[in-house]
Amino acid sequence: MICSSGVGFDPVIDGTRYMFDVAGLYNGLFVMSDRLTGSVWTHYDGTILTGPLAGTGTALTIQSMLQQRWRDWVADHPDTSVLAWEDRYSDRYWSVEPGRPGLGREFLDTIVSLDTRLPENDLVLGVDTGTGSRAYRLADAAGFTVMDDEVGGVPVVVVMDAGSVFGIAFEATVDGEVRSFSALDGRVVDDTGVVWGLDGTTGGAQLRFVTSFVSEWYGWAAYHPDTEIWSG
Repeated sequence: MICSSGVGFDPVIDGTRYMFDVAGLYNGLFVMSDRLTGSVWTHYDGTILTGPLAGTGTALTIQSMLQQRWRDWVADHPDTSVLAWEDRYSDRYWSVEPGRPGLGREFLDTIVSLDTRLPENDLVLGVDTGTGSRAYRLADAAGFTVMDDEVGGVPVVVVMDAGSVFGIAFEATVDGEVRSFSALDGRVVDDTGVVWGLDGTTGGAQLRFVTSFVSEWYGWAAYHPDTEIWSG
């Protein structure tokens, strides 16, 4: 994404697999159209803006996805596969630094309402529990950070690492009990001593993923105009 974030969705809805292409800009973010119906979807929350499927309640389901700098990802996943460079598409690749200041006029002109509570390109971890949303500035994280919080009445554990441009959140409830979490030597540990992976797993257990991903502030605020900002 141009807004320094990556979001993944399950492309299958009611047994139908949808395929997508970039369709333009809305609220400073790319939108996409599906090849089956031509409907235009946001790539931010998986909902439909216009087209034959608009108003039907059809939506993509967001998936948990770890976004990190390459050095950190490959350290934990040394056998990972990498998408091959295609020379014929070289004009579509460019080097970017997450959170780089500045928005082009072509992006600004599509933003319905620019939220000025934070600088537009500030990197935040956006968390949406369905009952509330909150933005956490990555710059406020002192290295690898794990914190307990409550968003919209839902207890959550928030994990951030500004150096790796990483952030994710999970519900903090395990077997019906709210756990407290902290950072220990770059790991996520709960108050019973159990160590959890960055993907929210340990052994056969899995923390429930809460919609969360890193984004530049302008993008998160555009789709979450009532979002709170974590202040410590």
